[in-house]
Amino acid sequence: MRGGSRVHQRLEDEVHSAVQVSVASKEEAFALRLWNVIQGLRTLRDTGMTRELEVWGTAEGETLNGVIDQLSHESPNASFEEELNLANAGASAQRPSVGDYVGPIHKTVYLTDVKTRGSDRLPSGTAVRPAKVQLFLYHRLLSDMVTDKVDYTAVFERYGLNGEARFSDAFMAQIGGLHDEIFYDADSNVGEIPTETELPDLLGYRCISQIIPLLKAELRATFPRGSASISDLLAVQYRHRADGRVLGNNSFFNDPVSLDDYIKDNLRWWRGEREPEGVIIEETYKCGWCEFAETCQWRRDKEVELLNRRRRGRTNAGHVPPAA
Repeated sequence: MRGGSRVHQRLEDEVHSAVQVSVASKEEAFALRLWNVIQGLRTLRDTGMTRELEVWGTAEGETLNGVIDQLSHESPNASFEEELNLANAGASAQRPSVGDYVGPIHKTVYLTDVKTRGSDRLPSGTAVRPAKVQLFLYHRLLSDMVTDKVDYTAVFERYGLNGEARFSDAFMAQIGGLHDEIFYDADSNVGEIPTETELPDLLGYRCISQIIPLLKAELRATFPRGSASISDLLAVQYRHRADGRVLGNNSFFNDPVSLDDYIKDNLRWWRGEREPEGVIIEETYKCGWCEFAETCQWRRDKEVELLNRRRRGRTNAGHVPPAA
């Protein structure tokens, strides 16, 4: 994990510059996360790529949070995407012209997750499933944010935040040094001398609830076609955790139905509505580093099942009589 974290940090440093900001409350800490999302959206619009973009949302009544490794205007697998689009369009469909995709309103955003590995071998089969589910979920959360379906008050409640709590002057001064819009334009008041009770508050975004409208505006500017701006083509990029070199990519398309089934089934276990299930036979390698392996009832039941099957096989075995 430490090796993977170093690779992710190097990638983030390629598009963002880190600045230390002191916070005095959990509201200020969350506000900093919101400002980072806003800056990430602006970076995506300005450069065509951003990394480490945080997203929030809800599913089945649960508040969810994640960090998308990379968003880009460049397709991770253009040939695969073109092949599938042509297949879906059909031979008789009118193909779009290049002019149909000119202009910022038609820019598509692609989501990529970065995974690090200790070997040069790429995962396959069921080992790819966790990354797929992760990207399905990121796609859902980002789409809900873009279409203004997220109830941010529910997110505040989940973190125990007071959306109206005022930030300290020290925090505002630090953020103001990074974002010009923190300070209102007071030029219209030049020449007027307000009384003490009429002095304007020249500091904008004094609490996290005041940042949310700005966040929504940045989302609209970055995704002008709403969720249609987000491609259903998702990708996992594998890098070696020692030196960060790219080992390969795995591309696939978003599958909201599979995601719904996965979330519902897993939440039934977390809520105590079903018994735990052991891994499928292809994933038994995971038992090697499970701290509960020695006391796992599922493993014991499987061992008994296998032993009984072998015994039945020996009992049912017959002998072919010799030929006359």
